[in-house]
Parts: sequence; structure tokens; C-alpha cells
Amino acid sequence: MTISGDSMTIPNDCMGIVDGDAVLADDAANGFYAFDPATTRALPERFVDADRHHIDRACDLAAQARRPFADASGDLRGRLLRTIADRMRDARQSIVDRCQAETGYLLPRVEGEFARAVHQLDLFATLAETSRWDDVVTVPADPDRKPLPRPKMRRRLVPVGPVAVFGACNFPLAISVAGNDLVAAYAAGSPVVVKSHPSHPGTCHLVGQAVADAVAACGLPAGVFSLLHGHSKRVSEDLVRHRSIAAVGFTGSPGGGRAIAACALGRERPIPVYAELGSTNPVFLTDAAIAQHGESIAKGFVESLRFGNGHMCTKPGVVVLTRSAMEIWRDLVVQPLAASEPLPMLSESICRAFDQSRDRLIANEAVQTLFAAERPTEANRSWHRGPVWLSAPATNAIAGDLLHQETFGPLSIAVVCDETDQWLDLSTRFSGSLTTTLHHGEDDGSIIAAWRRNAEDFAGRIIASGWPTGMEIGPATQHGGPYPASLDGRSTSVGFSSIDRFVRPVCYQNEFPDDA
Repeated sequence: MTISGDSMTIPNDCMGIVDGDAVLADDAANGFYAFDPATTRALPERFVDADRHHIDRACDLAAQARRPFADASGDLRGRLLRTIADRMRDARQSIVDRCQAETGYLLPRVEGEFARAVHQLDLFATLAETSRWDDVVTVPADPDRKPLPRPKMRRRLVPVGPVAVFGACNFPLAISVAGNDLVAAYAAGSPVVVKSHPSHPGTCHLVGQAVADAVAACGLPAGVFSLLHGHSKRVSEDLVRHRSIAAVGFTGSPGGGRAIAACALGRERPIPVYAELGSTNPVFLTDAAIAQHGESIAKGFVESLRFGNGHMCTKPGVVVLTRSAMEIWRDLVVQPLAASEPLPMLSESICRAFDQSRDRLIANEAVQTLFAAERPTEANRSWHRGPVWLSAPATNAIAGDLLHQETFGPLSIAVVCDETDQWLDLSTRFSGSLTTTLHHGEDDGSIIAAWRRNAEDFAGRIIASGWPTGMEIGPATQHGGPYPASLDGRSTSVGFSSIDRFVRPVCYQNEFPDDA
């Protein structure tokens, strides 16, 4: 079917893109459909789980492309990334239309993510061209050193080889087929095999075709890129277990990340899994901040909570404040929450999980419901959900582990403390988090210093007087933290340093004829 009048199509009964072409199934026994969350209707194209033969073929082609792609110049890798961006711009309307149909996101949200995705491709093209990631360290030989001569030592980074990439359900463009994992792997010279997300396979296929076309246009081996569709976990497991895969990039739930990691560790030769898993991203509000900026902080909180209808790994899922501040702030938040419209959840399973978590929390005797949007009664809006704002005393939140219970969707919990000492103690109670935020007043200097020391123990990104949703992509970006934020708190899945995941260090001792 042709989308929006341009040349990009989504074939029926497709298992993916291997060797540069769409792979069609002989039968659709394992067929599945994408759904429009705004209407709950199935979209017309049927997709099929990739079979073992084509998974093997994709991974074997990636292994064959490993050396040619690693040896490719930085200029060629940069040209590939820029060509992917150009191909995506050429197919922009097709991609945007399909993405909106498969996510139910509002058009500005989809267009903003498209802009971020192509910007990221252009940005990492420059990194590839300059080989910024290859931090070469050379120590010259010293034959006269006593008591032993020193050999020449040169340490550099080399590509790890084929990378299996699993895209996020909530970022079908920027953290998916041509997203943060692919750009990092390509900048370093590692081929990629992408497992498409079953919630938006059509978007994945259109972007995948743009990538495959760019690989061909740049004269690179087809195995530099493959795409595999699949709804069953069997496809994911077969991909991770394949002997040619050297590393995994994953964005998703803690359960999904642990399952992928178990597959990787169960291999005869285990491989690293770099998994970003999400968190509650606690926001701390001082009394002075609420007294001086309560209205603007409330507005920012509601906008951050509702961005993408709460489908953000950086959503402010917990807010910590004192009882006196809560008395001022409550009405400032409830009013804009009540004025917001329900929006579609990304899928039926996500909607069901949101409802279960919502109902469980509301039923908790220690939890007070501050605002809970009613569920739509219309059948075609059955996946729409509005915001839910709950509160619990700090002692109950600690005892019930509410500090770490992430609910994927527009729900947040206010943790109410009796006094400032308890407020500060809460900052020692969190485990791994992608972010944490402090809104403070003009005279909060001593509190700020103590809070920040505690925040460094559990968060990957620490924000002053801002909001965690939205992230700058640059050399200082850190998107990851101690578990459960990610499986490896030393790495980042976004930003320039994300390339470090897909290279490994090698030391060369003594002089080789071809040493640079």
C-alpha cells in the first residue's frame, strides 16, 4: 500500500528487510497487525514473524559486512548517516503519517520526533567523519629505561561487530530503526540488525527501507543493515543468541531488558547488553520554590507529565514536597490536570497495564487520589486515558516501595513529608534513576548542597529548576543510571558517548609496519 502519495510502500505479509530487499512470507501463520490507538482499529497490512532462516541470513550478512564496514573511512560512514537522513526527509510524509497512525500521538509530537531523528543522524555523521570516538593513546618506546626497557604501547578502540537493536515503543523514530543505537553503531563502523517493534512495524519498515536504500547508495555491503519483524519473543531470542551478534542495544521495560540479558548470558560466548529501562525520575520541590514559583512549577509539571501522554522514560513519576508546600500547590496542579483531554495509550497491552497499576494504587489505603480522569465510554476511544495524580505520606511511600513503582502513562505520585529533614532523607531512599530534579528558592543554598550529594548516588542526569522530559543530544549527555534505570550505569544510550558501547579497546605492543 502506498502511503501519502510518495514511493514508499509497506508490503503485505512481510518478515523484514534482508539483503537490501523486503522478505515476504509464504504463509501468514504467525501474522500480526498494527493498530491505530486513537480508534483501536487494525491497520490493513499484515506482518509476519521472521523465521529462523532469515534471522540467520541477516546475522550472517552482518558478519560478512563487519570487516568492510569497520575498514570504511570515517567520511564514508558519515556519508551513510547523512544519506539515511536525506532518504527519510524524502519520505517524510509517509513516515509521519504512518507513525501517527500507529501511535496515536498528536501531529506536533510526531513531527518533533522526526526532526530529532534526522538531526541525530546528521550530528553523528560529523562524529563519524572525525572519528571522535577513537581515543588513541600512544606511549613511545624507551629502550634505555631501567631496570627494564619500555616497549611502544598504543591503545585504540575498534568496532565490536554486528549489533542487535531493539527499538522503544514510545519513540518509533528517534529510538528505533534509525535511532540512537543505530547512529552510534554506524559512527563506529558496526553493522546493525534491528528487531522492529510490534506496536509500530509499518513505521519501522518505512524507515528501514530508507536505511537499506542509503546503504546501497553508498556502495556498502547489504549486511550493514537488516530489519526483522516479529511479535513473538522467539524472534528476539533467536536474534540475541545468534553467534554473529556481538552486542545488544535495548530500550524498554525492566522485565524485557532482563530477559534479553538472560539470553545474552546464556550464549556459549556471552555478549554485552546495553539496556535503558526507565525510572520514576523523582522531582524534589522545596518550600521556598513553591512559595516563590508555585504556579509556574505546577504548569511545568503538568506539561511534563502529559508530554506524549506520560509515555516517557523520563516522566516525573514521583514528586517530593512537604505538607505545607502541598497545601499551596495542590489546587495549582489539579486545575490544569482537570482541563486536559484524555489521549490514546500506545497499545492495548500498555493501556491494560496502566489501568491495573492505577487501580492497584488507588485501592491502597495509604494513597489519596488528588485527581483521576474518568475513562472514556465510547468504544472507539477505549484506549484513551487522562492524567492521574495521587499522594501518599512519606513513611507509607517508603514502606510500600512507592518510590520505585513506575507506571507507564500519565500517572504521578506526590510523596508528602512532615518536615524538611524528612524531605532531605527521601533523597537517600531512591535506587537507580535516569533523572532527578530539584526546584529550589533563593535561600536554599544549604539544602541544595546536601540534596545534590545524595542525588549523585542514584541518578544519571541531575536537573536544576527544569523538567526531565526533553533532552539535549551532545557531548555531555548522560541517559542511563544505576539499575533499574539501565543495566550498565556507566554507559549512556543517548549523546556522543553512546558510541562507546559499540567499540572495545585494543592495545598494540611494539612497532607494526602499518602503525599510524
